[in-house]
Amino acid sequence: MKKLLLLCALALPLLAITQPAGKIVYQEKVNLHRGLGPDQEDQKAMIPEWQTAKVALLFDGAASLYKPLEEEESEINTEQDGAQVSIRIRRGSSESYCNFSENKLVELRDFMGKQFLIETELNSREWKVLPEQKAILGYPCQKAGFTNAEGVDVVAWFTPSISSPIGPGDFYGLPGAILMVDVDNGRRIYEALDVTMDGEAPEFEAPTQGKKISKEEYDKMVEERMREMGGSGRHGIRIIRQ
Repeated sequence: MKKLLLLCALALPLLAITQPAGKIVYQEKVNLHRGLGPDQEDQKAMIPEWQTAKVALLFDGAASLYKPLEEEESEINTEQDGAQVSIRIRRGSSESYCNFSENKLVELRDFMGKQFLIETELNSREWKVLPEQKAILGYPCQKAGFTNAEGVDVVAWFTPSISSPIGPGDFYGLPGAILMVDVDNGRRIYEALDVTMDGEAPEFEAPTQGKKISKEEYDKMVEERMREMGGSGRHGIRIIRQ
């Protein structure tokens, strides 16, 4: 019995060391045309169909941080009805920090040039693991999915080879790292481009800047602002008539 206890004691530090840690780089793709209504066909001709950005997921045995690799902004200048129109497509500096041991989610949201800090509990989603399998970046992956409160279908591919419930954005909670997510049949796509597993946990912490606000207050503010703008400004699109 003493030998067994000694072996267990020696194994505990080893388990802590071998917890999966590293970095996954994703490409986020947002279909901007699907965010426009049927009365905005003229805008479709002025903006690209896809907005893309690279985002990094840092993780250790207990937490993860999802943050953009760089802030990106592109500008398109065109003419509409004799007026010069400048369209700016910008991705803000939003971050998502998940602490799985404390069941805590901290989000930094960039909205209309201002930063807001939202702290909640981690979402408990009813993922359904499906039989389909495929390989992503050489990792064997299993398909899973759920339908959110708005009736939107979400499909994910996760790998048990990285035994951590991590994933891009607010998609997590599966028995393995999520390497790909498809929201609403191609409306938004997250796809892993690179996985680095060097055995050393990267240094990161929860975001602290920004005005503290509840999720309910933030959602109400965004909804009201979007209503005032008639839908313009979604996905970081700003249309300026000169």
